[in-house]
Amino acid sequence: MPRRPPTAIDQYEALSTVVRLVRGDRARTRPELGTTALLGRTVISQRVEEAMNLGLLEDADVGPSSGGRAPRRLRFRAEEGLVLSAVLGATALDVAVTDLDARVLEHRHLEWPVARGPEETLDFLDDQFADLLKERAPGRLWAVAIGVPGPVEFATGRPSQPPIMPGWDGFDIRGRLQDRHGVPVWVDNDANLLALGEARSTGLDDDQHLIFVKAGTGIGAGVVSQGRIHRGSKGAAGDIGHARVLEDNSVMCRCGRTGCLEALAGGWALARDAVSAVHEGRSRFLADAHHATGEITPADIGRGVVAGDAWCLTAVARAAERIGSLMAALVNFYNPDCLVFGGGAVTGGDNTFLRVVDHTVRSRALPLASADLTIRASAAGETAGVAGGAHLAVETLLSADALATWAPGGRPSAVEPARLAGGA
Repeated sequence: MPRRPPTAIDQYEALSTVVRLVRGDRARTRPELGTTALLGRTVISQRVEEAMNLGLLEDADVGPSSGGRAPRRLRFRAEEGLVLSAVLGATALDVAVTDLDARVLEHRHLEWPVARGPEETLDFLDDQFADLLKERAPGRLWAVAIGVPGPVEFATGRPSQPPIMPGWDGFDIRGRLQDRHGVPVWVDNDANLLALGEARSTGLDDDQHLIFVKAGTGIGAGVVSQGRIHRGSKGAAGDIGHARVLEDNSVMCRCGRTGCLEALAGGWALARDAVSAVHEGRSRFLADAHHATGEITPADIGRGVVAGDAWCLTAVARAAERIGSLMAALVNFYNPDCLVFGGGAVTGGDNTFLRVVDHTVRSRALPLASADLTIRASAAGETAGVAGGAHLAVETLLSADALATWAPGGRPSAVEPARLAGGA
């Protein structure tokens, strides 16, 4: 997105600040806006009026009086627009429609292997999106956000050498979806969107740091630093699943390398080892599951943990220790406030995984780095990723640069999508 030339008094910086403060519930009245944003009464009044004309703010109830006339509170009009958001995984995807506050209006979790390739997958997504909008006015659509299970060149919206996404490398996801839907599109790594959704839903302060670890079929991490996603120079930040943690060339990963964390502790690796356990008679629980369906899935192992199956408990604990060992090194390096885990490994109804991770991190990380560290399961639930995608899109559209582009036309759809999609 091209940068606008600087102005003496930048109305769009002030407009963006006002709308974001109200949207984030950090200032609700005009006096609070002036105090928080360090802007004069006239500027606040002008920018609030402009935001109201754009349909972004409106007067709401009356706030408490501090001695004079009680101030009128402002409300962000989240219903003014819609965002379509999807997060692809190795074997399933989540798709949703949200309002401009990233509140999920409708959500679906569907089985779909990403290995079917970009054309089939995006056609399938188009059908799902169309169905989600069927009972809603399509003119309210503001943006689309997509998360994929691999590195993304964020500036172009193209996957960059994704290890488990055959046929996706360099595919123009953004261009394909912008042509189809006529709105700006953001494409990011799935763990990044999970991290952002977690940070926003739990009210993480802008001066805090969070690492979100997705431990499911594969393993990945998203980093939020001072309110922003950290992606690295090539979009590969957080790709911990393919860090080499074992000097053993016999342990082959799906990425083609050996000794990767994912090849030892990912859900697909546990399912691989579970088949051997069944053939060797080491798990009656998994043998019954295999007999019933002809296969073993990571979910079967999770159910085995809940049922107290010894092999499942040991396998999950060993995987948690390996993940925790790597995270201890990252805690020393990055010193986050919060280490959050999501994915199938922590949603099976048993706390074995988190208990072992917590013990491993705290016993191996430096005391200074782990002293005030919070280690917990995701509080945002199964919609964290789609909500994170919506936050990414809306926060970018409400930035000063984006507002300067679309506000003169009245709404984002008034300009070419390619002029709005970009970094945040």
